[in-house]
Amino acid sequence: MLIGVVALLVVGPNELPGLIRNVGRGLGKLRGFLGSVKSDLDFEIDKANEIKQMMEKETEIARLHEIIEKNAATVPVQGRPVEESEMVKLDESKQAETDQEQAQPLSDRRQT
Repeated sequence: MLIGVVALLVVGPNELPGLIRNVGRGLGKLRGFLGSVKSDLDFEIDKANEIKQMMEKETEIARLHEIIEKNAATVPVQGRPVEESEMVKLDESKQAETDQEQAQPLSDRRQT
């Protein structure tokens, strides 16, 4: 209210409606600009979140590849000949399973 009175005294009653109109247009443009900036920021934040999710997936894939690489030496791949050192590992694991089964009482073996 005080600003209106001061504007009326400074500008005068004839030019006050034009001044108010121009201020209104300026505020409208400012709102439009701020809305545009907000939508651009929201878009960029969404893209950044997508990139973050992709990076997390890539990290998980890399971790799984490391696990596969570690286990690849002990598990034969179909269509690939098993090396002698791998056969020894496989034979040892089969022997351990057989020993474990023989150590179980007969009643326990029937349940499995």
